[in-house]
Amino acid sequence: MAKTPSALIVDSDIQARFEMKQAVKACGLTLAGECGYGMEAVSAATELRPDTILIGVGEPIERPLQTAEALQSLLPETPILVYSETKDLETIRKAMMAGARDFLAKPLRPETLRQSVLAALESEEKKKLRQLGQLPAAPTAGTIVTVFGAKGGVGKSTIAANLAVALARLERSSVCIMDLDNGFGDIAGMLDVKPERTLADMVRDIDQIDRDDIQRYVVRHPLSELDVLSGPSVLEWRSLSAEQVRRVVDLVARTYDKVVIDTSGMLSELSEMTVDIATMVLWVTTSEFASVKDSIEAFRALSNLSYSQERIRVVMNAISPDDVIRPAILQDALGREVFWNIPYDRKVRQGTHLGQPIVITAPQSTAAKSLADLATVVAGGRIEQGRKTLGGFKWRPSAEPVTAEGRIGSIAKET
Repeated sequence: MAKTPSALIVDSDIQARFEMKQAVKACGLTLAGECGYGMEAVSAATELRPDTILIGVGEPIERPLQTAEALQSLLPETPILVYSETKDLETIRKAMMAGARDFLAKPLRPETLRQSVLAALESEEKKKLRQLGQLPAAPTAGTIVTVFGAKGGVGKSTIAANLAVALARLERSSVCIMDLDNGFGDIAGMLDVKPERTLADMVRDIDQIDRDDIQRYVVRHPLSELDVLSGPSVLEWRSLSAEQVRRVVDLVARTYDKVVIDTSGMLSELSEMTVDIATMVLWVTTSEFASVKDSIEAFRALSNLSYSQERIRVVMNAISPDDVIRPAILQDALGREVFWNIPYDRKVRQGTHLGQPIVITAPQSTAAKSLADLATVVAGGRIEQGRKTLGGFKWRPSAEPVTAEGRIGSIAKET
């Protein structure tokens, strides 16, 4: 969508309207207006023509639901979202029958509101394209999780390997990890497997192979049923283009339910491609000054290159027992929320050296539990973390913009 979506708030409760206005502002939407129920809402919707309508439902429920039904008849292409404190299934059912696209429980989190609005608008756009016969074929690829770090030594490959193993053990679904670190990637070594073929072989044979042939190019990790597509040598990488590698990724993603991609520690044409095609990007950083600085520069570069950053999730990885920077400080420096924190655990490095993923060898360790929970969330599940319920693929709002100098300075002061 070219413009910021606008929302009309319909509620007879003045305090509830104020709270909803705050939520609309916090999640980056535009407030088209506010009004009460009945003809007041019909007149406002007719005049303002908002992108979406938010209707508060409280007792008695008849008036707001009648308003929802009237607005649905008036503007059938405008998504209506209902919010309420009630958890009564009958009320929810009646709201959906009245034309609501979604039912949001109060208290409402801004990211939940934005996610619901964008999903409803996207659904409406697809409906229009379908009616015009212009809707592209439904995607047939699995979930692609790109694990990236703007600097080497942040634990990116270790996280990728453990995440892939945890995903393979978590689900009764197929998982493949691809080593696309064109420096000195060694996912095969971290998993203690010995591949006979590499990505270079698949690039060479891509025009002659299909999904049934992929097993000839991967090696199975025996402890997790994870398939590993190893990267070629450093010199072989020089003869491969990002577009050639992308064709292999496309084929692998049409074969497996989950694909984990390990990347190099720099923003190159190859890593840009993996960010572009990913369902989710786990952006690994430590609290070290250089790691944060490089991440800020990489975020800026992606923005200048017009790459979407909506799918990026920041993962803070503690690689030292002296790592005491608070996540809030890192969030302020990066200008975005930290999606996940992996605590320091000396067993991680021990497992890496021995080719034994910590999620297998020490599943009760703090880092292994964190990585296993991360796999659950990436797979679309939910976990309880303190008082928060975390789920996969959540839209997370960016913080207010600050200058790069201010961000870096805040980290420098902490260190």
